This record gives sequence, structure tokens and C-alpha cells, in this order.
Amino acid sequence: MAGTYLEGTSKILSGVYTLMRAAIEYVALGARGTVAYPFTSNWGPTNQLKTVLYGSEFDKLYNAKLTVLTAFKINAHAFKGKPQRVMCWRMATPTAAKGGCILPAAAAAMSLTLETLYPSDRAFTAAVKDSLNYVGGKMVELTENGRLLGRFDAATLEDLYIKINYSEYIRATAMGTVLPVNTAGVLFTGGNNGSTITAEDYGDFMTAIEADGKANAFTLDGISDEAILAVAEEYTKRVRSEGFYVTWVRGGPAGWDTARDAADEASTNSNHRGIVNVGNGCDAYTAAEMAIFVAARVASVPLNRTLCDEVIDYNLVNKQPTPGERAVAKENGTLLFMMEGTACLIDEGVNTLVNPTTDEVKEMGKIRINNALDQISHDLEVFGNEYKKTRSNTAAARQTYASTVEDTYLRGLVTLEVVQPGFYYREDPTYHGKDAVFHPKPDEAFFYADLTPVDSMERIYQKITLHF
Repeated sequence: MAGTYLEGTSKILSGVYTLMRAAIEYVALGARGTVAYPFTSNWGPTNQLKTVLYGSEFDKLYNAKLTVLTAFKINAHAFKGKPQRVMCWRMATPTAAKGGCILPAAAAAMSLTLETLYPSDRAFTAAVKDSLNYVGGKMVELTENGRLLGRFDAATLEDLYIKINYSEYIRATAMGTVLPVNTAGVLFTGGNNGSTITAEDYGDFMTAIEADGKANAFTLDGISDEAILAVAEEYTKRVRSEGFYVTWVRGGPAGWDTARDAADEASTNSNHRGIVNVGNGCDAYTAAEMAIFVAARVASVPLNRTLCDEVIDYNLVNKQPTPGERAVAKENGTLLFMMEGTACLIDEGVNTLVNPTTDEVKEMGKIRINNALDQISHDLEVFGNEYKKTRSNTAAARQTYASTVEDTYLRGLVTLEVVQPGFYYREDPTYHGKDAVFHPKPDEAFFYADLTPVDSMERIYQKITLHF
């Protein structure tokens, strides 16, 4: 991860730096499909990145289907987007605490002290019964709202302690001297989910995915708080300029279904190819909640495919946009959902770039093009970082590197219909050769690429001549 540079300037740290111009439209393949989400829950590890591949893993790790916190939203939408992997961050404040209980022994002495595996207010109950398998032994049953979670049966207190500590739900943290007495049920108390979240907690998540550097896209957990969204926007623009080519997907409240102007205004205010703004919802979900799904699709759609007109796994758009509203949304960089018959579709696969700045063009306002630009920048930086470890900075080495990029990387993109034939990648004559304008330092090498991406066939025009 290195970032951008300006012509005529030098960097201090070693790395591969990329200058992106409108005439240099990079499109590449690479390992894609990683999406990252922060959320709250009543289960799972807190304030650390965990990667899961399947919805069932996410549900098990974070109790996603049963919690009323925002892990439920991630579970409902993220995996419909078919990501390759999901990076999970359960947000929790310092108030988060594990629940616990004490199983008494005879004469009110302590036999076992139990606590939840994670900070949680889940309503666990521990009951003690006579063992079914050991004479004189005891069995602890762990339940939640009447649902059995586990049984731990042992002849001795030591064995009971060990078996409990293999549980997926609880741990024994202290042990007395004798087995517990029978009890109908002891409630776990004192647990706290730490779920009263602030912008700082979202910031911790964003810092973590920046340090990891693997996410292709991220969004927040269905929120529409503009103060927090402003933090995410500022973050996205900063990290992309520094070489972390991640796309942020945002949305808005339920009112956006009818107040299209508000969604379009948010898009034009962002005006950035690394930001996608979802303007309406489906199946009574808000645009902000649908952003969870869109982030997964942005991260995982193949680089030689478009999201335009893609059928999605939802039943009904909250309010069908008119053709005029769809046209205005596209012009403003707002992604909408629409109905075509009984099918729910993504209308246009656009990001929020509608007023290009220096070195940009409007074509970069497509998700497909932006994904390709991001991936090739990332891939060439990784490739360059490996190559420079073992090569001296000579003209021959630079020419060999450029030829390798063309032959082993870019040529394959033509076959895969990601770039057009006629590309080249070579030493930048502005820095190297007899006509150089700038004079690089001995440890600097500059390259120039010329590529034409293959775009999708999204508009078809037909002329029909009739004969009678």
C-alpha cells in the first residue's frame, strides 16, 4: 500500500506509487470479493477483525439470527451479495462485560464460578442435576430461554471444570472444593453488550480495515446518521489517496424512497469514484440497509461484468422509480433499484463521480470501471514491490520489468475481455531517457501505461429499415 504521487516530486518511503490519469485507465483482475462490516451484537469477539466465508459461520459466531442488534442486518443482507469472504468487526464500548453466575456447594459455599465466553447479556441459565452417567456425580445444563445449549456431566469437580471449559458458550473461572448442589437454575447476570456506539467506535473499525488492507468494499451497519457518514466519507477519500483502494457504500433513511432529491444531493456532495450511494430500498428495508447488500456485490462482481440490470434476491422495490427519476439518479451518481415485471434489479451500476476532477473522466463513474482501476493499481503495486526486492535500478532491469508486466499480466486481461488489445507498459519517458523532463533519484523508477478498458454493453441502439 503506497498511494499516489505528483509529477516532479519524490517520496521518502520505499514503495510503488501510482499516478492515475484519465488517459491511463487501468483494468485488472485479482483476488476480489472481500467486504467488511462493523456491527453490534450480543455475542462474539469484540473490537477485532474476524473473517468468515458463509452466513452460517457468521450466525454461529455472532448469534446473528437471534440478536436484535445490527448483526441481524448484516446476516440478512451481506450474504445475498455473494461475497468471497466477510471481514467482521463487532463494535463494543468499554461498558461491555461478560455475564456470570455462581453454582453453590453445600452450606452456601462456592463450587463453580461461570462466565459467558464473550461480553454478553444473553439470558443463560445454569441448572445442576444428578449425573446420568456417574454415581455421585453432577450434571450442569446450560439453557437460554428454555433452549438447551449444552450438558456437562462429570464424576468430580475437576472433571466438571474441564468439560465446561470446552463449551462454545461459557467458561469456569473459579473452582471450590466440592461438586455443586442441585439447583433448578441460576441466571447469568451482569452482562453488557457495550452496544451504545459512537462515531469513535466506527472509527476503530475503519482503522482496523486500513491496517489489514484486504477489503475491496465496506459499509456501516445500516445507519443513516450523516455525522457518522461524514467521518466514513473523509476516511474513504484519505485512504484511497494513500493506496488502500477500498470502495465505501452508503445509503439513507426510509424517506429517500419518496424524497429522491435528498439521495441525489448526497451523491453529488460525495462526487467520488470510491463512494457508492444507494438511493432507495427494497422489501421495506431502507437505502442504508440495502447498502449492506450492495457493498458485497461491489466487492465481488467479476471485473468483466457489470451490475447494471442485475437481478437481485429481493421481492419488491419500496417505491418504483419513474424513467425520469432513474435518469436523474444516474446523472447524479445515485444507485437505484427498480422492478422489471416481477424481478427486482439494480438499475445502473454507478458510483458518485459525476463532476470529474483533474485526471478523471465521467466513465470512471461506473462501478465496473472503478473496480478495474482499483484492482490493477493494487496488483501492479504488489508486483512492483516484489520485483524491486531483487533488481538493481538499471535501464535493462526497468525494461525487463515493463515487458514482464505486459506479457504476464496485461496480455491475459485482453483474453478475459477486461482490456482492449493495443495496450502498453513501459518506462516513463518523462523521467527516463535522453528527453527526460524530470531527473529521478538513483532509487526511483517510473513507468507509463496506456490501456483501454472493455466496458459493458448497457445501451443498444437499433436502426430498422422497412421494405414493403
